[in-house]
Amino acid sequence: MTAVLAAAGWALRPNTLPLVADPLTYELELSAPLVELDAALTLFREGNHYFIDTRPDAGAGVATLSGSFVVRERELADDLLRLMDVLYPEDPVILFGDGNLMGVSNVAAQLQERGFTAVQIMRSGVTAWQKAGGAMGEAYIPETPTAPLEES
Repeated sequence: MTAVLAAAGWALRPNTLPLVADPLTYELELSAPLVELDAALTLFREGNHYFIDTRPDAGAGVATLSGSFVVRERELADDLLRLMDVLYPEDPVILFGDGNLMGVSNVAAQLQERGFTAVQIMRSGVTAWQKAGGAMGEAYIPETPTAPLEES
């Protein structure tokens, strides 16, 4: 009886919460602006942006956007160390992943904390990129730099 009364009270309440979130109503609060797939393809062809794969399994032997860099959330410091001679905070970057925008947004926030100023997030993931005819290949993964030996 209590459950019936509770359900009736909920149904008659004027401003009830929806049972399922409407994606048009609830937007994710992301750390960087989104770029649509078509725009990302154009920017890739123009060659003025660096594309960064943020997927946890990204790396050697994993198909990704051709020539992209790898900066994973859990290995962010090490991945950025490898890129310190080729990627600078003022460079425009577009981050992408597997379609999970929150994971990509976490990497975007960490890059912004490190001074990156032109960070965008591609709304679609690698699968959508490939289906749209985007160039696929391997990521560019430079060797970890080593400190020069001190002369004695």
